[in-house]
Amino acid sequence: MTHKSWLGLALLPVLSSTAFAQDVDFSGDLRFGFASLDREDRNGLNSDDSQFNLRVRAGMQWNISEIYSAKIRVAATGNDSDFSGDLKFYTELPAGASSIEPGDMTIDELYVRARYGNWDHKVGRFQFSNALVGVPAKSMSRMNSNSWNVSWTDGLHSQFSAGDGWKYNFIIEHATEDGPTTVRRSPLNYQSSQSRATYYASVDKSDEDGLFLQRSVDVTVIPSALYYNGVAAGDKTDYVAVTARLGLQWALRGESRFVAGVEVGHAPDTPTSAAMGLPGFGDSDGNAWQISLNVMDLAPGHSIGLVHGENDAGWLLSTDFTNNQSLTEFRYNWRPMSGHLFQFRLREREDLIQRSTAVRKRNDVDYYIRYSISL
Repeated sequence: MTHKSWLGLALLPVLSSTAFAQDVDFSGDLRFGFASLDREDRNGLNSDDSQFNLRVRAGMQWNISEIYSAKIRVAATGNDSDFSGDLKFYTELPAGASSIEPGDMTIDELYVRARYGNWDHKVGRFQFSNALVGVPAKSMSRMNSNSWNVSWTDGLHSQFSAGDGWKYNFIIEHATEDGPTTVRRSPLNYQSSQSRATYYASVDKSDEDGLFLQRSVDVTVIPSALYYNGVAAGDKTDYVAVTARLGLQWALRGESRFVAGVEVGHAPDTPTSAAMGLPGFGDSDGNAWQISLNVMDLAPGHSIGLVHGENDAGWLLSTDFTNNQSLTEFRYNWRPMSGHLFQFRLREREDLIQRSTAVRKRNDVDYYIRYSISL
């Protein structure tokens, strides 16, 4: 059975339901802005680039009954130099990419949902992220469709909400032989049939009014996907990673709040330094961490945040943090009205360890100004 077939079969219970189309909800968002990058590259050359970016998403949800619903959403991304509007149904992301290619469109949500009691199930194509709280909300383990990107999760998501506020998430994510549908970094590879299912579980709790704003632990298991000596060598093992997050908040004057968060991650089995193009012998490090400091509602609708994180070469899961790099980012958010968001970001990224064939570490300084409208 093809990947498209099982997504189609997931919709059969909805299409055959006698309660079909009792209620339909429409949603969408538009994000546009300007981004600029200055790079000191590993080969000793300097470059700069700037462009106008755009992302458009439009969705429709059928509320079949109090239990069942189904949703479809189309997403497109582009910039001022490439926007072809070529509709595609991607079964994986382009190799090494964090999004569909600029100028392309795809379906980034197509699922059936069942909610009853304390359970919430989705099957098909959906969005799921688990980010550290803050103005620049980032994740070391799981993030779909950050920034102007379009990515997704194909598979099954089940969530159990306990009466004490804790939520338990379980995901079985499907990948194809050619790759995953969210960012996974080399030398993770999906040639082995055993690697096509990624297993993810998290335990999370948020308290909007308490000191402990966020508590979260998750684990990701990708069987037979880590080619620790490089893909060409063929030696492989399971890739396992554990992440924990803690967010605290304190009331300031008026509606202002100070929010501090920390996230740490560890992968016990990692690729060798040689496989990652780094000097030295043995395995690369598999640690990741970030610290976030924020003032929420500094003035009504205005928030600022600062985040710093480091991601070792052997940590291969983050969309927001490139492995073997540090990141420091300042972000300003302004919500002028409901459904509208203005953002300014200034960011610096630098290699942690200079690559064996590089003449220097890569250093990037970039900024963007963007506006988002959500319906």
